[in-house]
Amino acid sequence: MNNKSIDALDTLKRCPVFATMTDTQMRQLAGKARVEHFTERTLLTLRGEMPEHIRFIASGSIDLVLSTSEGGYSSLPMFEGRWATWLGCFGAEPLVHDLWSSNDATYVAFPCRDVRMTVANNPNALREVIEQVGDWTRFLTGWMLSFAAYDPEKRLVYLLLLASSDACGITQEGRPTALTQTHISQFGFGSRQKVSRLLHGLAEKGLVEMRYGVVTISSRARLQAYLADDNFPATRVVGKAERLD
Repeated sequence: MNNKSIDALDTLKRCPVFATMTDTQMRQLAGKARVEHFTERTLLTLRGEMPEHIRFIASGSIDLVLSTSEGGYSSLPMFEGRWATWLGCFGAEPLVHDLWSSNDATYVAFPCRDVRMTVANNPNALREVIEQVGDWTRFLTGWMLSFAAYDPEKRLVYLLLLASSDACGITQEGRPTALTQTHISQFGFGSRQKVSRLLHGLAEKGLVEMRYGVVTISSRARLQAYLADDNFPATRVVGKAERLD
């Protein structure tokens, strides 16, 4: 993406948090923004630190990463069109995870301090911030509870429903997902091979489509019906399912 084509002011105008700001306030905040482009994976904020910027993801992704000295690793991706992160900007405590850029990523970065000052006396803006934080809280709470409630296949269906909800927006019904097998495996499903088997099982039931190296949710309603009914009728999809990389 060409940095010159990215308009920080337009980015603010399209965000509900800043919808009730005055034109002067938005122009002042836009003047503090910077466009960042990363060609390779880069550490943005280290665990235990307070982030200095909140970033709108113009392209690529930002990964919330937790790793351990024993080799444990987990990652939650945030994709194009999202902000990373409202909790990091408005939270009072340091991050409990690292923030990493993806390869070939472009962001519009706004100083957290200036964002907080801009919305501090605007109840409508603060209400929108709470909504943004609440959306991710609902996603993470639902995902945590799913571990005890579902077997791996239904847990993957539940993940796809959460990821494709309006609040989360990681993927959308009818559109190829940006989630890869690697991303999904890091949600606690084990190896990519296990994820591949689960995805192919869902494809055989007609719950997802796998072609050209990506997975597509054809119908959220069908996923919901499968989640609710143990006797859900399987519809075998004709054609070779391809690997999701």
